[in-house]
Amino acid sequence: MLWFSKLVLSFLFYSFVGWCIEVAVTAVKERRFVNRGVMNGPIVPVYGLMTTLAMLFLEPRENSIIWFWVGSVVLSVAVEVITGIILERQFGRSWWDYSDRRFSLKGDAGLISSLVKGTLVALAVRFVQPLLLRLMDLIPDLALEITAIVLLVLLAADFLVVFYGIHAMRRRWKLSGTIAEYLQQMTENIGEGLTGGVRGWYQKHQQKHLAKAFPNLVKLAQQDTRPDTTVFASGIGFYKVFWLFFIGALVGDLVETVYVFLASGTLMSRSSLLYGPFSVVWGLGAALLTLVLRGFMEKSDRYIFIGGALLGGVYEYMCSVVTERVFGKVFWDYSKIPFNLNGRVNLLYCVFWGAAAVIWVKELYPRLSRLIEKIPLKAGKILTWVLVVFLAVDVALTCGALGRMDQREKGIPATNAVQEFFDEQYPDDYLHHRYQNMKLA
Repeated sequence: MLWFSKLVLSFLFYSFVGWCIEVAVTAVKERRFVNRGVMNGPIVPVYGLMTTLAMLFLEPRENSIIWFWVGSVVLSVAVEVITGIILERQFGRSWWDYSDRRFSLKGDAGLISSLVKGTLVALAVRFVQPLLLRLMDLIPDLALEITAIVLLVLLAADFLVVFYGIHAMRRRWKLSGTIAEYLQQMTENIGEGLTGGVRGWYQKHQQKHLAKAFPNLVKLAQQDTRPDTTVFASGIGFYKVFWLFFIGALVGDLVETVYVFLASGTLMSRSSLLYGPFSVVWGLGAALLTLVLRGFMEKSDRYIFIGGALLGGVYEYMCSVVTERVFGKVFWDYSKIPFNLNGRVNLLYCVFWGAAAVIWVKELYPRLSRLIEKIPLKAGKILTWVLVVFLAVDVALTCGALGRMDQREKGIPATNAVQEFFDEQYPDDYLHHRYQNMKLA
């Protein structure tokens, strides 16, 4: 619990520092104070997310300062682009726009901005975080945990107010031609649960805050962007993303199995889960490439290739770190391949990611999207939720079995019926046969 409290407080600290930087830069440019956060509180969570992920995944002590800086820049770009796309998908509109700057990534990230943010993240993790941890060590553990819980509850409440309000507005979304009318409609829906003077104050406050903090909302489209509800998985929503994940996981496992067999002559299981031929890394990669690079379908292949190579490299590196730290196992090791980074990712496979991104975005995704949308509406929803439940159980069993395997290797005996179940059903021999490429971290 203590490590989690420190992680939460670190996240909030860097979110607050990011808010201060945004406010200071805006004040210099516009000579006035503007709350630049999407939240009502003085935080910009994307900065906290960038720094926290860098702390968890980039391993500053193992990398040279140059590699760590490059990783921080790439991670910052990935976080900003993915966050921007998620906000746009959820709320229907872009919340920031770098398209008027040189070397922008479809308006979601700018070169100079990303270099600055990546540099700040690298400096924070390398030099500020050790000092912050020492300061936390001076605070009694109980006080630290209580503070983290209180601040986390406040953050959750702030997030729910904004999230629910905007989605309440979207349920009867009829776009108007001016920012004032749009924001008025939004705040009226946000304030539906409030009464009297409180509602009026909140509507005016939220309208003023969003108009100042996100001037890009002025560039509203003039049409309704809601998906067609008569077509299964229309647009990019939960159902479409899930099926892309499912197909990507299935095909990815098959591709890896065939590739390993042709390269080594060994028929090896490449599945991520206990049951079924599913590679979670490939499935998530397919969904992620679609969400991030879908807007580049009309762009030159080189843009998609570079974006796919960078995104794939960051994604594969993060997956390697997560699986190693959660399960204490290494599921792939590229340390013998030239131009690798800590054995987690290498240049050749980044090139493969780039090529796969071009093929996926230009050729496979459009065809798969049309194929998925041909599934009957009612049958598609039922089948989707059946598969969701199946994969959720499969993932839970896989995590439990691998987690228990790690405990057995550390000499920790089973102390309850659940642990005994995993010991009996999924012994070490079974897991080593299922995950033949797995080794101790």
